[in-house]
Amino acid sequence: MPAQAHFQNLPAVLSRHLEGAAERILIAVCWFSHRDIFDLLLKKLRAGVAVELILEYDNQNIHPRGLDFQKFIKLGGSLYAYRDTALMHHKFALVDDRALLTGSWNWTYSTNAENVITTGEPELIAAFLHEFNRLKSLSVPIRKIRPAEVKIFATFPLFQNTHFQLTDLRRRISVGAGVWWVHTGRHPEGWAVHFREHRLPIDTAGLLRPYWTAYRFWDEGLFDEIWPGLQAGSKPGPVRATRQLVRRMRPGDVVLAVVKRRQVLALGIVQSDPKPAVEAPWSTYREVQWLRVLADEPLDLPGALSPAAAGRLRGSALQLVQSIFDR
Repeated sequence: MPAQAHFQNLPAVLSRHLEGAAERILIAVCWFSHRDIFDLLLKKLRAGVAVELILEYDNQNIHPRGLDFQKFIKLGGSLYAYRDTALMHHKFALVDDRALLTGSWNWTYSTNAENVITTGEPELIAAFLHEFNRLKSLSVPIRKIRPAEVKIFATFPLFQNTHFQLTDLRRRISVGAGVWWVHTGRHPEGWAVHFREHRLPIDTAGLLRPYWTAYRFWDEGLFDEIWPGLQAGSKPGPVRATRQLVRRMRPGDVVLAVVKRRQVLALGIVQSDPKPAVEAPWSTYREVQWLRVLADEPLDLPGALSPAAAGRLRGSALQLVQSIFDR
């Protein structure tokens, strides 16, 4: 099979070659959400073709609205979760050890400009087969999909520019990004390390420690299940603040660090879901790209913010962000 480069109709290109598989299909793809291709793999499994799939076992692939990988396993497919700390960013497949399909395209509904190369070159096929086996040795076979074992992948820091201009923030807020504020407590000077390490500490009451003991990764469904027990007997203020910051806040939202509800110390962009922290007294943190730190000369607000430890700013958000950037 001669080598060919494809830039259009990429799902059809892959499907045509996968359809021709008679013995086995080996796949290593970072993210996979294309249902037509997935259904084709299920069809090949029913026809007796062996299918092995290595992917990132993260919340981009494994979520309630994603592909039914448990069905893939039930039909005899071999699913492997890549467990190395680095991202498994490959996108290739080997069909019967005679055809290589590779390129820039993840098997998703991307509208990006992408490419796929198809070739039957034996040396290239041998090299990719060796790489597949290497990846497989670094992966864990999955027999049952368990949400608690899924890695959290925050798309924001990888795919969006973290060097924001005022116009970018205004646009982000205008299209629906939340704008939150968090209280730095009685000793705001202690937040210098948080600003330096780009994190937002959460849950000084330690409400989520039992959650992190039971589960390694953040999952909103699991949190909702055990939250009633976590908050039992706690004061309403910390309970409300913790739930807002871990459940309602989203990557891409704007966050302000505020002292005494009257001074803004910093402005940042939330970049991750909640993560476990080992530092006392807080149990949880989010990664935040702090864009403006005003610790030496805080911005005085015209009035105090609402008493809640975390709350959404509404009509005044754009004006406030403008004031911070004008400093």
